[in-house]
Amino acid sequence: MKVQFAIRACLLLFSILTARHAYGQTLKRSATDQKYYPQYHFRPRSGWIGDPDGLVFTNNTFHLFWWGHATSKDLVYWKEQPYPMKRSDRSFSYFSGSVVVDTANTSGLGKQSMIAVFTRHYPGDTLPETQVLSVSTNEGHTFDYYQNNPVLDIKKIFFRDPQVFWYQQDRLWKMVVSIPNVQEIQIYESRDLKVWKYCSSFQGLGAKNSFWECPDLFELPVAGTKTKKWVMLIGRGPNRVQYFVGNFDGKTFTVDQESRNYLTNGVGIHGSVFEDFENGLSRWKQQGRAFLDTSASTDFLGKALAASSGKQGTMGKLTSTPFRVSSNAINFLLAGGRHPDSTCINLLWNGKVVRSTTGDNTNVLKWNGWDVCDLKGKTVSLEILDRHPAEKMGNIAVDHIVFSDALMNNQLEHANWLDYGPDYYATRTWRNYDGKRSFGDTVFAIGWMGNWDYANKVPTRWGRGFQSVPRIMSLKRILNGYQVSQQPVPALSKLRGKGYSSNSLTINGTKTITFQPESNSYELEVVFKPTDKHPFGLNLFVGEGRKMVFRYDPVLSQLTIDRSSATDYKSDTSFTRLFAKKYNAPLTLEKGTLKLRIFVDESSVEVFCNDGSLVLSTTNFPSIGQTGIELFSDGGLISVPLLKAWPLKTIRNSSN
Repeated sequence: MKVQFAIRACLLLFSILTARHAYGQTLKRSATDQKYYPQYHFRPRSGWIGDPDGLVFTNNTFHLFWWGHATSKDLVYWKEQPYPMKRSDRSFSYFSGSVVVDTANTSGLGKQSMIAVFTRHYPGDTLPETQVLSVSTNEGHTFDYYQNNPVLDIKKIFFRDPQVFWYQQDRLWKMVVSIPNVQEIQIYESRDLKVWKYCSSFQGLGAKNSFWECPDLFELPVAGTKTKKWVMLIGRGPNRVQYFVGNFDGKTFTVDQESRNYLTNGVGIHGSVFEDFENGLSRWKQQGRAFLDTSASTDFLGKALAASSGKQGTMGKLTSTPFRVSSNAINFLLAGGRHPDSTCINLLWNGKVVRSTTGDNTNVLKWNGWDVCDLKGKTVSLEILDRHPAEKMGNIAVDHIVFSDALMNNQLEHANWLDYGPDYYATRTWRNYDGKRSFGDTVFAIGWMGNWDYANKVPTRWGRGFQSVPRIMSLKRILNGYQVSQQPVPALSKLRGKGYSSNSLTINGTKTITFQPESNSYELEVVFKPTDKHPFGLNLFVGEGRKMVFRYDPVLSQLTIDRSSATDYKSDTSFTRLFAKKYNAPLTLEKGTLKLRIFVDESSVEVFCNDGSLVLSTTNFPSIGQTGIELFSDGGLISVPLLKAWPLKTIRNSSN
């Protein structure tokens, strides 16, 4: 789909918000400044941090840039280095990019030199973004601005975030870089890092209705096999990362056919498709003229959808043939105006509306759905309605109505998402320049914990944002292709204090666990084994009438984060409106159990579900008294065969 005019109109604002270059001076802080400060997630001593950049491993050291600089031996303890970037003038900003180690001096800029490749951005979005170099001959402590910059200029205002890596098969450097406003990733190659040749572009799949940023392209091992596949990560602004699995021949990245079928036609969606509109509206009774012209339609699966035009005076409705409810949920892709009773999809029983959902005032199709367990066995029908008189967002679009036992009301586009939480963005991987003698084929990754919807509104006095815990990535074979799995790096266990464990708990109602940390810096491992169909879960940050709820519904196979009453920061109503929400993720039990590994750190939670097959990352801003932890079961018994907990030590003021 073409990017909507409204999105284009916001490009300037989004670009300003995502100016990812600021770096503050180290300041002496008062105790008040420490509120919400992460204890074991990396962030600089002061100032701003955004996308992780320049992730390289060389001389047995992990490097992290943003374009500040920190180093680590184990991805747990970090040493912040002095600000490294030098330049001839201060007319531009450093936007995101990467660092390579030129072990063979292909550039002629020095053997073993570290070369930063990043985006040069000028204020005001009136000059093209270009890719430029800075060179370090002292292991990244200082970078000198290359005098013959730029090295790549395609005369585009938005052209950013190069990720450069060595491709041994061709003995060439490769670059993936984004044209964000048209959702395109371009691939280039070079012999010397200074002259770049265009190879190909990647676009047209997945979530395509916002900025594409911070691309990465790398190989991942498939768990339990000797196979590797290439994975492309793309940040979809303002707060998500999607991934694609396929093959790379040095010139072109090609998505596997199974993944392409899933992304373009919905093949492999959980459940049975009731209506995909590929055969038109033959199963629907049509009234009025609203659905004769579908010019307001948006991205959809397959070749067709049901969409009203939204033109003034064209109103009408579609009514499906009756059907018998036999599943737990009805899911559908939905877009259009947020006008209850006038642009909506309804479920009718005995002539009455028993479920109704509207769009979100965009023309972007997103997954919505209903729990229909109470209607099982009843005969119902669907109604797609447009009787809104105005032209502005007076339309509705529906595609892929699916009967399923897994509810999909996550309000996300149809894509492969790396993290289902609201605060995980701009993921990048470390490139290994020490060879297999260091960590073999292991792929380490890290992302920025933040969300540009409210990044400038968070109540922190020490600056915005911090990095996630580093993760190990792998691939798992699933029905519709491959799934990226993520696990926290094992070295995080170094931070554990005295542990607590229980091997047999039974929960009925709400139970406060014996482990009660002094602060919100701890790790939990908990295994739930449902004995019935009642929802269950745990509450974190409990205290002073507030809590963050993690609730699992085994009937609907859905995990929900509820932040609606989690934070004590409510003085900024615009922040509360954006932050205090519920987020849903599809998750099935494995062998009848739900296994969670949870990292809590003052103002964040990262939840690794079922050995990392699904991850949710979220921030929170609780009071210092919100340290309680509860387990709960809604309406029945739940078995907890394993619960382990550890307080986690701080990495602050430590040397690496």
